[in-house]
Amino acid sequence: MGCCTSFITPVRAFCYGCLPSFFTTVTRPRGLPGNLSPGGRPGPARDTGPSPAAAGLDRLLPCAEARGPGYNAPVARIALFDPCYMATIRPQDAANARHFLEALGDDVALLDGRCCGQPAFNSGFRAEAKAAGRQLLRAGQPFAAVVTTSGACTSMVRHYLPGLFEGERAQGALRIAERFVDFASYVAAHPNLGRLGLQLEGVVAYHDSCHTRRELGSSPAVLGLLGRIEGLEVRRLSFEEECCGFGGTFAVKQPEVSVAMLTAKLEDVALSGARVLVSADVSCLAHIQSGAEGMGVQLEGWSLPELLVRALA
Repeated sequence: MGCCTSFITPVRAFCYGCLPSFFTTVTRPRGLPGNLSPGGRPGPARDTGPSPAAAGLDRLLPCAEARGPGYNAPVARIALFDPCYMATIRPQDAANARHFLEALGDDVALLDGRCCGQPAFNSGFRAEAKAAGRQLLRAGQPFAAVVTTSGACTSMVRHYLPGLFEGERAQGALRIAERFVDFASYVAAHPNLGRLGLQLEGVVAYHDSCHTRRELGSSPAVLGLLGRIEGLEVRRLSFEEECCGFGGTFAVKQPEVSVAMLTAKLEDVALSGARVLVSADVSCLAHIQSGAEGMGVQLEGWSLPELLVRALA
């Protein structure tokens, strides 16, 4: 099954594979825009302790230190899951994520264009969600870890997809689903991370997506990675915990509410003084950047993998 195909009603017709009609893809040169200045107000400093989402990753990541000080060979055969909507609206992000994972020494296989089933699941079509999710679990089964560049998809697979199955199949689905981990948590826990030099001069604002913050608890992992980049000033939003208004099918079902939430988010970003917005969830970035373009606001949206690749020394 493809990306939630065979839907009939307008709600069922919506899927992330159809997002080009909602979002535009923006291509950017390497480095921060030259017109960025330190103006604006930096957000308050907050605790960026260990991420709860990183718990249990030790069993997926062999300790490099145990193999000697010069060790930087491939430490894991992993899969990189590039979700259907990302493969459609920002195909370059999979290349960025893969490049950074390989810089860490991992041997990476790409699972691209597949759907986790979330659009159908959130619209009440559980059979379609189960069919899409089954194909994804089968594709991920051979790998020790499946790194996912979307917090929303990671949450769907880990927290909801196994519940669509019954009996032994539910247990099997759960065992595979537990191998799926968000990009930030995987990278933050990687034994080779300290061997990479990260440097990028400039100012960015940080958007904390709902799934990253609430369902995965991996916001500290994202902020910890941003804090490793020498020369980068990260500004926190005043209303960081508020949703940007996307929410997948929510933006289609409740467009007026979605736009109102988006407008409030853009106002918060404007107060930061930054002209680049970074997030671990590209769906949020696409929503926010599309709104900014429609309102004539100068704003670039960078995913976490894109920023990290730009910062590689």
